[in-house]
Amino acid sequence: MRALTATWLCVCALVRAGDTCASPAPYGSADTQYANFAFASEIGSGVYEISGSVITVYTFEPGYILRNAEPRGGRPGIRLIFPFTVGFFNFDTKDLLHLDLPSSIGALSFEPGVELDYWLTDFWHLYPYVKAGGTLASSAEVNALIYGAGLRSDYRFYVLHSADLWRSELNYAAAHYHDNPYQSFTRLRNSVELRWNFDLHARSHEAQVAPYAITDVYLNAPAGANSGISPRTFQYEVGLMFGPDPPWQIWGISLPRLGFGYREAGVLSGWRLVLGDPF
Repeated sequence: MRALTATWLCVCALVRAGDTCASPAPYGSADTQYANFAFASEIGSGVYEISGSVITVYTFEPGYILRNAEPRGGRPGIRLIFPFTVGFFNFDTKDLLHLDLPSSIGALSFEPGVELDYWLTDFWHLYPYVKAGGTLASSAEVNALIYGAGLRSDYRFYVLHSADLWRSELNYAAAHYHDNPYQSFTRLRNSVELRWNFDLHARSHEAQVAPYAITDVYLNAPAGANSGISPRTFQYEVGLMFGPDPPWQIWGISLPRLGFGYREAGVLSGWRLVLGDPF
């Protein structure tokens, strides 16, 4: 645990150092508007360094399998999903040294739904899903009903004996705010992660490094920074993940991997400390 904490803090320091590389906001209110984002569950877990502000997003997706998928085009599996997200605004990473928690919550969301699992081949699965719920933000004006639907494709392949993933997803998400205009977007995402293990062992665990890349195309990105999403049509992110394989566990719970990346998204470009999976 001490080694994991030290690694976490070192990556945090790197993210803080990258502040000077982030693109500055063209208008002064961007940072404060960014505190309230109804689409936090679509952003991805991590600590984001954007225009001098730090936004921390934790996304969890527990689930319950009602039926397992049958292989090679058989009956699809059925899984209930219960994704929830906590977002913090202006959390200074140096506070970790004092174990201080963030004092301002940007968004808290819960969006349960159902996901099907079509097992097409040994390497390829399709996951259509629908979900609906709500979000509570730091200002009552941006509390919202949220819902979404999409289709995710996971294709696993192997390059140089690595376990790799190519994920494509077409999804639609919408938010009906309490006192603000309705917002929605349609996004086409393609992402890839290459996982390589090295001959560095700690008991039964090997060291693993995983470069990743994400490209997003927004067909109608929401206007305004309070969604947490840049209105820029084309966005991309590149980064590097680190962790043991298999993951360390505490009380049967796998500890998340750590990584860092840079997202190019116009006014909301910046660094990201990744917690768990990059996408």
